[in-house]
Amino acid sequence: MTSNIYRRKPKGQVGILSFLIILIFYILNCTLYIPSALAIYDPLSVPNNKFGIHIISATPEEIDPASNLVNSSGGDWGYVTVLIEAQNRDESKWRKVFDDFREKHLIPLVRIASEPDGNNWKRPYDKEEIAWADFLDNLNWPTKNRYVIIYNEPNQAHEWGGQIDPADYAKTLDKTITALKAKNPDFFVINAGFDASAPNKPPNFEEEANFLQQMNDSVPGIFEKLDGFSSHSYPNPSFAGLPTDTGKGTVRTWAWEQEILKGLGVKKQLPIFITETGWKHAEGVDYDKSLPDSDAISSYFQEAFKNAWNDKQIVAVTPFVLSYQEAPFDHFSFKKITGEKQVEKIVSLGSQVLGVSYPEYYPQFDSIKNLSKQTGDPIQINKAQLIKGEIYPSIVAEENYTISFTFKNIGESIWNDGSLVKLIVLKGKQELSINNQEVPKNFKVKPGEEYTFHLNIKAPADGKYDVSLNLFSGENQFENEPIEFSTQVKSPVILQIKASLKWKNNPAGNYLLTIAGLTKDLIKTITLNSTGNSEKQEVKYIPPDLSYDFTLEKPFYKPKTIHQTVTSGENTLDFGELQPDISSAMLHPQELWKLLPWSN
Repeated sequence: MTSNIYRRKPKGQVGILSFLIILIFYILNCTLYIPSALAIYDPLSVPNNKFGIHIISATPEEIDPASNLVNSSGGDWGYVTVLIEAQNRDESKWRKVFDDFREKHLIPLVRIASEPDGNNWKRPYDKEEIAWADFLDNLNWPTKNRYVIIYNEPNQAHEWGGQIDPADYAKTLDKTITALKAKNPDFFVINAGFDASAPNKPPNFEEEANFLQQMNDSVPGIFEKLDGFSSHSYPNPSFAGLPTDTGKGTVRTWAWEQEILKGLGVKKQLPIFITETGWKHAEGVDYDKSLPDSDAISSYFQEAFKNAWNDKQIVAVTPFVLSYQEAPFDHFSFKKITGEKQVEKIVSLGSQVLGVSYPEYYPQFDSIKNLSKQTGDPIQINKAQLIKGEIYPSIVAEENYTISFTFKNIGESIWNDGSLVKLIVLKGKQELSINNQEVPKNFKVKPGEEYTFHLNIKAPADGKYDVSLNLFSGENQFENEPIEFSTQVKSPVILQIKASLKWKNNPAGNYLLTIAGLTKDLIKTITLNSTGNSEKQEVKYIPPDLSYDFTLEKPFYKPKTIHQTVTSGENTLDFGELQPDISSAMLHPQELWKLLPWSN
């Protein structure tokens, strides 16, 4: 339809005016409309710590040292690549894991996997992408971008049901992208890393360039649908190449892959995630003298991070693997094959502390740990739900009120984990003398937890006022809509209490009146005369036009509660007849006598 607007040639003044109006609406529509597919953000558009590590077990035994490794030397919010198998889609388990990632400031790159079948990994079953989308969407991710890697090295037959099939993987990738994006546009979808050193020997292996070509032929434009590109930039041959090597099968495989994509006509500059890389070292369950030792590997990593992986297009580098205590990956492991518990060791020279060493780890751990890093600042969704609290619709002139608001953290961030979280008054602050409130500096509110703010309000002499409140983290307003109320200043509530006592002709005496429904219960002494009526009493501390539970009590009588809405001006609270509490008076004969009918 819009193309027809440009083809139409307006005639005359009215036609030109109509054309301009339509054109303006079209421009506004294009400007203001943001498709949901753009909900993700470029991870390189914010401060980014590219250092990461590949972990096998998503437990504190690996999460804690992973955080110590990647968030050291000025770094924060580094990455971990972690595997979730289809048979391990346990929401409660992974919610806890994601909470640990959040607390340790780790950004997960989740690689989904099917199920093992002998020496192979099964191909995904029909519509398994729906099951993955449902499961992954039910997790509370630590950051706005939800990074998901779609399976692993499908140009190896054992990773794809025993036979390579580029067309099938491309279609699976396409369906999974669609399912994830339909569920939540914050999913940041990344392809499986490929084995760049695989030979061209179908049906067991397919050379990567050929595999990518066949994927693109099967699903044209499939790589344009990705949000990021995963690379397995291993230093071959034998995972023992030099960090200075270039091209395919080196630590710079990622650059070779980008040239292949360009040759396929891919225009999109995809952020690069090196989700697997690293050297085999001689140390392991058995010493392999054909491999470089861990001291050499330590220097290799330093060289690679400084030169091979310093490109501005690279988002994350997560070497394989933090801990693997047995074959076949023991020679990749950062952790020594000791079986001992990790212990931090303070490294010092005289009185000067040089740093913390991890004697249970090979030298590359400390080597990477000591490299200078950037303080990452990923975007997190700050969101809250109002659980309890409101500005009273009516307040009494010149009165002071304390109103409580309880909010639940339903976002991704931990409140006060960085910027201070405050309840800011957007409207009505000066008119009602409301001050902003903040969560105490040393107090943190995790997702799922609640926090209560207490606002003090001073009512003016008269008028009607609108109030708007919202939470802020630093200078950034929470994504939930502001809480809005209107309140009217009115004259105070006047109460008159009526009651009688069973079997008694004269109910005169003192009673206790409890008013429930405010921030805290109010208790007031009430005196009734011989006719069962109190004097009219002005109670300014009760906002009018609200309902309260009023309870009247007298010793040795059963308390009685009525629920009533009160308004400005006179209100009668009629409690009717209070019943004697014979059981409470049994141990007090004199009081029991007073309760009985003939005591009159």
